[in-house]
Amino acid sequence: MTDHSIKECQKSLDFVLGWFAKPIFIDGDYPETMKNNLSSLLPDFTESEKKFIKGTADFFALSFGPTLSFQLLDPHMKFRQLESPSLRQLLSWIDLEYNHPQIFIVENGWFVSGTTKRDDAKYMYYLKKFIMETLKAIRLDGVDVIGYTAWSLMDGFEWHRGYSIRRGLFYVDFLSQDKKLLPKSSALFYQKLIEKNGFPPLPENQPLEGTFPCDFAWGVVDNYIQVSQLTKPISSVTKPCH
Repeated sequence: MTDHSIKECQKSLDFVLGWFAKPIFIDGDYPETMKNNLSSLLPDFTESEKKFIKGTADFFALSFGPTLSFQLLDPHMKFRQLESPSLRQLLSWIDLEYNHPQIFIVENGWFVSGTTKRDDAKYMYYLKKFIMETLKAIRLDGVDVIGYTAWSLMDGFEWHRGYSIRRGLFYVDFLSQDKKLLPKSSALFYQKLIEKNGFPPLPENQPLEGTFPCDFAWGVVDNYIQVSQLTKPISSVTKPCH
């Protein structure tokens, strides 16, 4: 959290979001960081053009998820930034940076291996995480998020990754003649989520605090091979109560 790191982070966000968001939601002009780095490439807006551009969006359309081409970027274009799945943090930043716009999440999801069929637990975990963070941004941070769209309905061709990954709620059998569609676990989860309009206050959705029983055993298990015999040593400890 040095001044330099904060400026580099701001520059990174300016190049990704500010390129379009600052002219539309703030003052009709590009971010200063972009003008300082790309002065010969960016056009200069007249005052009348700035007034014409400013305020020309009905809402802030946000696409958030894995940048599948991130690793292909030149290192200097990354501004030392790393991929982060913290959607709530980004929603709060957009809210503060661009004068509290209405935000519509128009694309959000994750990916799994191309060999994954219908049990896409990893995708479902991230989907639940992102939607929960969206709800926290609304309820706890006061961000005006007006909608959410999952990406994507079905598996497809994912740019330079091709068919090596899958991002759909529905599994597509690309080898079958009719390209058969089957709902994945994430599709069933998303269906139930929409039916309930979120996470109702059910017992299984509530956080739980407390300690385990005094005689509860904690342990670590490991495997090793010794003289053609597989053993599983288990080390455990019981924490006494005071």
